[in-house]
Amino acid sequence: MRLGTVVGRVTLSVRRKEIFSERLMLVLPWRRETLSGAKKFDPAIVVYDQLGANVGQTITISEGREAACPFPNPTPVDAYCAALVDDVFYKE
Repeated sequence: MRLGTVVGRVTLSVRRKEIFSERLMLVLPWRRETLSGAKKFDPAIVVYDQLGANVGQTITISEGREAACPFPNPTPVDAYCAALVDDVFYKE
């Protein structure tokens, strides 16, 4: 699980039946340097969001097999918004 910043929303013209009311967000995953204030991020990824994250908000991202675990049926999800983050406290 890692932190990321929401930078936008993804709009689909056709949706799968498994993904019906939730949103897809465009997120910049953080690097270690991001914690110390640098504006360095990994390449943007698309994240499935059920929690209602807004643009500019910090979230936690669950990726890979763990991203599909919250769903009762197999769902085509590679990254999932696991939590909305209020504050980050970091000390080197």
